[in-house]
Formats: sequence, structure tokens, C-alpha cells
Amino acid sequence: MRFLFGFVLGAIVGAAWATLMAPAPGHETRQRLEEAWRERTSEETRARAQEAIGKAREGVAAARHRLEEALRAGREAQEEAEEEMRAQREEAIKSSGE
Repeated sequence: MRFLFGFVLGAIVGAAWATLMAPAPGHETRQRLEEAWRERTSEETRARAQEAIGKAREGVAAARHRLEEALRAGREAQEEAEEEMRAQREEAIKSSGE
């Protein structure tokens, strides 16, 4: 019983002390906590977004590299085909002229 009385008295004194020593009224403290929470989650969201942007840029760079390689291969194939057609045309001209 004595312990319970001491516990309750301590809780009452602690609550009164916290109320008197609080730097701001309850609604201001709650508002500050809410703003701090929003800022923290905003920073986390921003960090995740930056990470996603970085991964997207890497993916775009890789796709661009593959596209450039495909274009280069296509140009080379076109040049080879044109050269082969020229050679066949010249051969056909020689054959028809003989």
C-alpha cells in the first residue's frame, strides 16, 4: 500500500513538473512534433526519389549505349550492302558489255 501511494504521488509530481517545465503549450509541442515528422519523412522520400532517379539514369544510359551500338551496326550493314550492290552492278555492266 505504501509503495502504491509513493508511485501515485511520484506520477502526480512528475506530471505537474513536466507541465510547468514544458517549453511550450501542448498544441505547440504537438505542432512542432508534427512538423519534425513531416520534415523527416520528406527527407526520406527525397532520398528515395534521388536513389530512384539515379537508377533510372543508369538504365537510360545503358539503353542509350545499346541503341548507339545497334545504330552503328545498322550503318555498317547498310554500307556493306551498298558496297556489295555496287560490285554486283559493276559486274553486271561488265557482263552485259562483253
